[in-house]
Amino acid sequence: MSQTRYKWMLFLVIILVASNILLGYLLLQSGNHPMEKKRKGNDVSAWYAEVGLEQDQIDTFKVLKEEYFKDMKPLWGDVRQLKDSLYLQLDKSLEDSTAENILLMISKKTLEIDSRTYMHFTKLRKFCTPAQQIRFDTIIPKLINRTGRRR
Repeated sequence: MSQTRYKWMLFLVIILVASNILLGYLLLQSGNHPMEKKRKGNDVSAWYAEVGLEQDQIDTFKVLKEEYFKDMKPLWGDVRQLKDSLYLQLDKSLEDSTAENILLMISKKTLEIDSRTYMHFTKLRKFCTPAQQIRFDTIIPKLINRTGRRR
């Protein structure tokens, strides 16, 4: 192979390696942004500020939030398991008592979950001043109805 051809091949390899490194860097950089946006979307500290909570209120809210999630995770797991077992019944008709019983258990668990969630936010609201309660009342429906809210 001639010297000139060797130099061109080396030049092209260097260009390819450099472009791959640049592409990898850009992909890693663009990959971080969606995660940051997702994290910010699930970050409740933004609504703490929007309600206008003081630091002691925020600390109380955080403790109550941790207790809430600790209590609720088993219920969410129960509903997930019940739904899994329901869809394993697809080969049977809806009139089958097994499927009907599972649907009834799901509705009872969902009622309990919604009731506990309502009580949780009622408890949180009591820690707010009257001015904060007005903002709290407008923010909570948005917080409850957002997608992907559970961690």
